[in-house]
Amino acid sequence: MSIDFVVVGSGAGGLAGAIAAKLAGLNPVIIEKASVWGGTSALSGGGVWIPDNPLMRRDGVPDSLDEALEYLEACIGDVGPASSRERKLAYLTAGPKMVQGLADQGFAWRRAPRYPDYYPDLPGAKVGRTLEGETFDGKRIGPWLATMRQSKLPPVAVNTDAAPQIPTAFLSLKSFATLMSILGKTLAFRLTGRVPLSVGTTLVAQLMMIVQKLGIPVRLDTPLHSLVQDEAGRVTGVVAGKNGGEEQIAAPRGVLLAAGGFAKDAEYRMPLQGVTGEWSPASPDDTGDAQKIGAGIGAELALMDAATWFPVSISPDGTVNASIWDRTLPGSIIVDHAGQRYANEAESYVDLGLAQLARDKEVPAVPSWLVFDSRYRNRYFFGSIPPRVVKPYLENGFFVKGETLEELAASCGIDPAGLVRTVERVNAMAKTGVDEDFNRGGNVYDHYYGDPTNKPNPSFGPLDKAPFYAVKFWPGDLSTKGGLMADERARVLRGDGSVIEGLYAAGNCAAPVMGRTYPGAGATIGPSMVFAWIAAEDAAGKP
Repeated sequence: MSIDFVVVGSGAGGLAGAIAAKLAGLNPVIIEKASVWGGTSALSGGGVWIPDNPLMRRDGVPDSLDEALEYLEACIGDVGPASSRERKLAYLTAGPKMVQGLADQGFAWRRAPRYPDYYPDLPGAKVGRTLEGETFDGKRIGPWLATMRQSKLPPVAVNTDAAPQIPTAFLSLKSFATLMSILGKTLAFRLTGRVPLSVGTTLVAQLMMIVQKLGIPVRLDTPLHSLVQDEAGRVTGVVAGKNGGEEQIAAPRGVLLAAGGFAKDAEYRMPLQGVTGEWSPASPDDTGDAQKIGAGIGAELALMDAATWFPVSISPDGTVNASIWDRTLPGSIIVDHAGQRYANEAESYVDLGLAQLARDKEVPAVPSWLVFDSRYRNRYFFGSIPPRVVKPYLENGFFVKGETLEELAASCGIDPAGLVRTVERVNAMAKTGVDEDFNRGGNVYDHYYGDPTNKPNPSFGPLDKAPFYAVKFWPGDLSTKGGLMADERARVLRGDGSVIEGLYAAGNCAAPVMGRTYPGAGATIGPSMVFAWIAAEDAAGKP
């Protein structure tokens, strides 16, 4: 078989692009610089945001291209050609086709029917646009399981809509039953010799299953060094490999760059975003190779200040904890060093991350502190830490404790008077359940990771039961978003708007169609997979 299309990167976008290329009649190869495959996609929540998708239609949930476009236009705003109307339309049109195309090859999709869009009050917003993979037996991909990128946590059989039940598992029969179902399904997998993969790992594993079924070669330990161009400037191949084993791989039908962001290249990132990436749980191989190499042949870079910001806590062993519900449950607030709140703690993680970075320019807010009381600690999981478990986390310094708010503030370097005033105001507002300052709990998205047993507001409550606790929160990110400018066909563009023929970009190495915002769960992986699909079909000459 003669290779005619090279895909750089083995995350969800790269795998989907290779599948689309093969189905369109091309002979692709996937090259991956790491010794493991799956990229940051494998470490993610695995959500794929696809409006008007086949599962919504199956379930009788009304949606349309027009409503989705209205929502995106309202949500994203004017951020330039990366999020042009043409690119939005291309994404919304091709997304459902990509979902069905993968389903036809054996991908088992499921829908998160209760997950709302992140700006539910905007026109065109919906509930239930996020898709994910069904729990999958990792052994079905044979030896490729051993080289799949995975987190440190053991695999469990969980899904997106079950996750919000975990922190309140000991507060209601429904939540407890959900937790038992997760544990029971996980145990059933393991007792029958299967490996339960969910969220990001089921996404990439199911894609790898199709890649192998179609006979698409995957080369690990094969970093991209440069792009090969002909006399007219068309990209016709790549130079890749390491340790003296570099080789030229011809790609007469084109090259798809799906190599991720630059979250982990501190030197490259710092001048662009003012952070080093040390607070990011992205893949350690997320170092901007595609951006640098593409720019080196004249490609335009855009939105290089953008990232999927996600406030995180960091364990003493250096583990970055990207948990949503810690900050969305009642009885907790986030404050700066003056002891003041500065945002709705339950809002979109991208917006909260931006708010923290902006606040730090006025008042020290990096790190900020998540402050909570004993009622909160006794009721909820903190990430994976069960309720009431405190002592080991005080001993290792992850939790800070104070018998009074003043004592807690002194231990954290927070202004004591400022913290007391803030908590007094929160407690007064909590009596009515209305956050008059930041409207926390004011929409269905805020409630999604809240506590439905807390009345009248599932996301907002008092901090009035001593002792009090605090955990540092940093402006982390799931990856950067800025990259190579591409058109609605995923073709990479020069600064003058002309096309670099034969070169395509998708995912976090491409300037994002979503701009600097994040419309819903899976709004990074969705465009990555869809534009990779579009690129492959364009390279094959399909309209």
